Parts: sequence; structure tokens; C-alpha cells
Amino acid sequence: MGVPDRERPARGDGPRHKHERRALLHPEGDLDDRERSLLRGEGRMRKGDADAAEPQIGEGRPPHQDRSRHAGRCLMHELIEKARRSVDGAELYWKRDHTISVRYENYRLQGMTEDELSSVALRVIAGARLGATYGVNPEEPGLIEQAKQAARFGDEAGFSFAGKADYESVENYDKRSEALTSADLVALCERVKERIAEERPEIPLFIVAGATKRDLVVETTAGAAGRDTSTRVTLGFGAPIKGAGIGVYKSDASVSPLDLDPALIDEFLEWYGWTENKSTPKTGRLPIILAPEAAYLFLLPLAAGLSGEAVEKGTSPLIDKIGERIVSERLTVIDDPLRDGDPGSRPFDDEGVPCRRRPLLDAGVLTDYLTDLRTGAALGRPSTGNGLKRELFGGGTETRPNPWPVNITVEPGDTPYREMISSLDEGLLVTGGMGFHSGNYPQGEFAVQAIGFHIKNGKVVGRLDRTMISGNIYKDFKDVAAVSRERRLGLGGMLPGGPVPYILVDSLRVAGE
Repeated sequence: MGVPDRERPARGDGPRHKHERRALLHPEGDLDDRERSLLRGEGRMRKGDADAAEPQIGEGRPPHQDRSRHAGRCLMHELIEKARRSVDGAELYWKRDHTISVRYENYRLQGMTEDELSSVALRVIAGARLGATYGVNPEEPGLIEQAKQAARFGDEAGFSFAGKADYESVENYDKRSEALTSADLVALCERVKERIAEERPEIPLFIVAGATKRDLVVETTAGAAGRDTSTRVTLGFGAPIKGAGIGVYKSDASVSPLDLDPALIDEFLEWYGWTENKSTPKTGRLPIILAPEAAYLFLLPLAAGLSGEAVEKGTSPLIDKIGERIVSERLTVIDDPLRDGDPGSRPFDDEGVPCRRRPLLDAGVLTDYLTDLRTGAALGRPSTGNGLKRELFGGGTETRPNPWPVNITVEPGDTPYREMISSLDEGLLVTGGMGFHSGNYPQGEFAVQAIGFHIKNGKVVGRLDRTMISGNIYKDFKDVAAVSRERRLGLGGMLPGGPVPYILVDSLRVAGE
């Protein structure tokens, strides 16, 4: 996973995509009556007026109607049929996003945007070699010839593109989310603002909210024809801690329109209150509670070890360990792309292979690896439907598919989160970490500057200051004291996924005083 793309895109092709930003508003302060009246409409720009500064009323229907979808499918089919006559195999990937977003800074509305993004990737096998090229949409001229030219210098394919398959139904679209306007997002942000201002009017609160509709199509000459429309609504808010270089941040996401979650607001206010004092633990080993926001410290090293690419190269620490217990029996980890209502759910991967619910760790026992078409062929096994255009620090249309979890989740336990805190004589509640990328995470190791809180005598005494934590998931996570019954989407860090609980690890190495 995270290997540079060697499918050799056509020479001279830099990033190519269509990106239109349609609206930007910079009011001078809080909403006044005029701004509120403007926001009662759709809050969208007039088409063709790219420089207008105010959202317009009455731009009713959202883009990407059925007619444009049908036209797009015809374009893809025509390109695939043309490719069928000139190369050994072809795969066309087309992603279109429509996003509206709003942004607050210091309790004030600062901007509203509407974005359109369209991008295409064409991979071909010609003369048993892989070639790839990228564009804006399937009607762009020269895509096939560019990909064929790239294949002359590409790696040997070693696999075939996905064939015809049936895809499971998954509830990852809500028409109410597609119909959301900037006015709706402002209303959501205003509720967050008003609730937090009741208790902490002095903090520099920022809020961001967005709604995205995505159309994704993957079609191949071998018969795959994946088409999916999904929605995602997001909310994030937080505030920096004065003089700390960090802040407290909370987020939520859903396929459906979001409402204000009082528990999320209350936890933000509680956590921000805990930052008023600083505390540094003594160097040694201490119990650690990993918050859902910090679950990636466990899940990313695990994903690296599960990668079929690491297995094929012989670098995974999990080679020949299927059926063995590699972490605590309290931990059950599932890749669940078909979980209804999760914004990360989808019926097929970026290669058009069907996604399936797949246990990865069952009560700590390793049950499977993750493969895409390329690594599956190298290992002599089929793709598990985990070929994603994703890397550790991002990804996109021009990224070669790699084996990654689609929507990773961790099963809940039976311990209340607050009971975990009250049970500790001393320990840490870790909500994030800085410097993860510099650790040897492919071998299960991590070492970060800890962000979170110091616990003494069952109570939080302050935010962590000058504190490092480190460990190895295949050693330290064999001893897990408890898993919480509460779960939240694992939106923090570099591995977005499904719901995860708080995890209390018996001890990790701590470097402090």
C-alpha cells in the first residue's frame, strides 16, 4: 500500500480534472436580515456568473439530473466499446462530485462555496503491459491513444480487469442530502454556534459543514459495470488552545442530513475545559485509552500488515498468521463496505470488484488479508474488493489502486467510556498524535507526540504537555483491558472508516518528565 504508481501515465500529463468554484461569500460579521433573506433561497450562483459575490435565490434543481447521468453512461459505454477494438483490455473510472460547503471563523460566517469536480482514469492492457491516462470526462479526445502509448513503457499487467458481477445493495444515498442548500448548512452551523456560545463565547470557534453528492462509474471491457450515487453530509467544529499549537476538534458525518448532536457538543465543551491545565506524566509505562479520533494509531498499522501488497513482497508481519490470535480477544475488526448509513459504504471498489462485509480480526484472530486485482493475482487469489485509489497521505483519480480497507469498523465492548477513566489510578486519554508518518508503522510500530489528557485518581487533571507515546500493536494490543460500548465514526487521522469504540490498552511506553 502507498507504492508509487508504475502504470506509467502518458508523458507530460499532469493533474487533469474539472474543478469549478461557483460561490464565495465574505460577510462582515454575523448574519444580518439581508443575508438571512438571501440564504432562504438555494444559495447557489447563477450559472455562468463565476465572479458573483452573493448567493442567488431560486436556483432550484441540483445538478447531475437523470438526463446528464444517462448521457454520461452512454459516453463511457462508447469509449469502452472503442477500446475493446484496439487494446487487450480496458477499465474506465469516472467520478463526479458536487459539493456545497460553509465556513465559520470566530463565530462568524466567512464563506460559502459550491464546487463541481469531474475526473476520469483510463487503464488499458496492451501487449500484456499496463498503461494509464487521465482526463476530465469520457468524451475527452485521445484518451485511448494516450493510454496505449503509456503501455509501451508500463509494467507487465499480470492480471485482468474485473468482469461482470452482481453488486449488493447498500443505503449510501439520501435524496434529502442531495437537496440540501447552503442555507440548510448555515442553519446547522448556527445551532452549533449558539449552543457553544452559551458556555464559551470567548474561544475562537470555527465551524465547517458540507454536503456532497458523488456519482461513481467503473466499467471494463471484461463486463464490469459498477454505477453508484452516494451522499455525504459533514460537520466539523473546534477551537485552538492558546499557546499550545493544537486544538480541540469534533466532527460528524452521515449519508443523511445531520442534526445537532448534544452529546458531541457536550464532549467538546468538556474536553476544551480540560485543556485549561497542563500536565506531563513521568516517563514509564501507563494505561492508555485510545479515543475514536485516535483509533488510526491501531488501525493504520493493522491495515498495512493486512495489505496483500505487503504480503506479496514479504514485508508484512502477518505472513502465514491467518488463524492465529495476533491481538487481544476483546478486539474484533470488520471491513464493512455494506453497512447501511455509513458515508464510507459502497457496493464496489475502484476497480469495479464487488465489496463484501469481511471480518479481519475475529476476537483477535487474523482471518484474512486484503487484495486488489494486482496483488490478488500475484498471490494466486481473487481480489477481495479492496482496490482503492488511496494512499497513506491521500489519493485521488490518478492514484493506482492499492489494497485498503473500505469502511473499517471495530465492534463495541461492554464498558462505559467514563468507567474507563474512573478506573485508572494514572493513565492517558489519547485523542490524536503528531508524527505518525515517521514511525515504522508497516511493522506495527508507532511513536507520536500525544495529544490528549492526563488522568490521575480516576479524573482528568489537564491536557498532555511534552508527552510521547510509542508501542507495537502486535505486542501491546495483546493486552487490552476494556473496549467501550460507545462508538463513533473513526473520522480522525488518516484512515476514515465506520464506527469505532474507545480502547483501553493495559500499557504503552510514555516519555514525559
